[in-house]
Amino acid sequence: MTKKHTWEFKQNAIRLATQPGNSAAATALLLKVPVWKLRAWIREDKDKLGRSSEIDELISLRNRIKELEEDNEILKKAAAYFAKSL
Repeated sequence: MTKKHTWEFKQNAIRLATQPGNSAAATALLLKVPVWKLRAWIREDKDKLGRSSEIDELISLRNRIKELEEDNEILKKAAAYFAKSL
């Protein structure tokens, strides 16, 4: 029978295993979890953090593009206004 672990249990296990002075093997033994499973949880957690920072950067870049497009529209209107007045 496969034992299901809650998200909270996994997060606490990851936090415990990644603290200075602790190892995945020792934490797995303490929590009675296979070490390969704990290492997989740690790897998945790191992957999620990487994706999260990439998503944040993408959102930031899209916002910057929107700002620059608005600036370009203002400059186009100003250029047309000044060209008309000459």
